[in-house]
Amino acid sequence: METEAYNILRAICHFLDGLFFGYGIITLLALLIFLFYKKRELRTFINYAVHVARNLAIVYFILYSISLVIYYSSKEFDFFNERATGPYALTYWIMLLRPLIFCGILQLFWIKKLANTLRYVGLITCVVLFVSLFSGSVFERLVIITAAYNRDYFLEESQFNTDLIIIVSSYIIEKTVLFCALVFTIWAINREPKLK
Repeated sequence: METEAYNILRAICHFLDGLFFGYGIITLLALLIFLFYKKRELRTFINYAVHVARNLAIVYFILYSISLVIYYSSKEFDFFNERATGPYALTYWIMLLRPLIFCGILQLFWIKKLANTLRYVGLITCVVLFVSLFSGSVFERLVIITAAYNRDYFLEESQFNTDLIIIVSSYIIEKTVLFCALVFTIWAINREPKLK
């Protein structure tokens, strides 16, 4: 039984999950450009990107936890019990707890040494990008496909989508542009006005 509140929370969580992917891409690009051009504005952008991602992770953690409580307090507990103790229980628990671990990794940026040292920022960003790429809906699809093969539910007729490259590239561009817009908006709000 999925309520309207649960559906809204899940939609927001999926949106925020995509923003973390955008954070990973754009911050790694900014780090690479900063290695060659050592501009102060790039360093400021990286600092704001870390700040925004760290605070978004807190919001994401709260919303995801609320959606878990709503979903698992409903009448779907039998479904949960079957998947949590079945033959693919490990992958189900990884899929379920991944956002909580993901948010914990981003909270490492509260340590000033990690947030201000570029190599640590790059390392944590690579981990965030890897977790963001190979988890969430991608990991859920993997669980569904392996469970379907195991139970012989997989249909013989599968169609290859020729527009896959366009879909993937538009997803990457959309999420990076949205995260950049969010960072630039926060940057503009926090910017001190110049007095004449």
